Amino acid sequence: MTDLISTLLVASLAILILTTATGLALALVSVARVPGPVAADGISVAGAPGAERQARALLIGIGAAFGLLAVSVALRALTVGHAPWSNLHEFSIALAATLLGTFIVLSRTQPIAGLAPLAALLAAGVVGFAMGLDNRVESLVPALQSPLLTVHVGAAILAYAVAGVAFLAAVAEIGQRASGDAIGLLPPAAVTRMVGHRAVLIAFPILTIAIVLGSVWANVAWRSYWSNDPKELAAAATWLVFGAYLHVAGRRDGWERLSPWLIVLGFIGVLFTYIGAGLFLVGEHSYGAP
Repeated sequence: MTDLISTLLVASLAILILTTATGLALALVSVARVPGPVAADGISVAGAPGAERQARALLIGIGAAFGLLAVSVALRALTVGHAPWSNLHEFSIALAATLLGTFIVLSRTQPIAGLAPLAALLAAGVVGFAMGLDNRVESLVPALQSPLLTVHVGAAILAYAVAGVAFLAAVAEIGQRASGDAIGLLPPAAVTRMVGHRAVLIAFPILTIAIVLGSVWANVAWRSYWSNDPKELAAAATWLVFGAYLHVAGRRDGWERLSPWLIVLGFIGVLFTYIGAGLFLVGEHSYGAP
């Protein structure tokens, strides 16, 4: 079963790399864009002729990779006999699948198909990282056998995935504002600003729930709601950054220009919480501690 999962991961990674390369090539070719149709709210939702069609074609690669990763997560769950996110390898596979699934769901209601190459690149990085980790199946220690852990980590995965989409939108907004909306494949800056904001509005309460559930689980496992563990502190700092974004995003002055940069900083916090605090710092959540 482990070999089959590894094969699926390799296939998904290949598709993600191909989707990224194709998207980047299309973006380089689109040296200019023309004003597209304007929606009722005054926001342009399309760029250069054919850009939307090209972008939606890239969603095929996103969908294929998501399918392979979803099967990998399901097979891993059958193999280990519990929710497949008890170690960093499993967490990473689940995160990549959830990121792509979230992107697909949001793309059905938001004009973000042009972000597909960026989503593929981010997911490819997560899958590649997962493949470099130990994938051995081990029994759970008693502290990890609580249903609260399943919900806590599951909420964290979903929050990180939605925050990842917000990050992609913020990066696209920064690029489009710097180029004057000249990157034909990407959605216009106004659209990416709207999508990034909506994604944070979804991710922030889920991240809050994940932190609260983690505190409750910690008290059940170790009789302490908070122990200043590196991952706890990193999660709290990330929460504060996204909270600051929600404050700044509502302003109508010079501070508003910081909005996409705060989303980027918040996602850097997500990555540090997800990888750095667990892999390189010793604590209750440490993957690298002896």
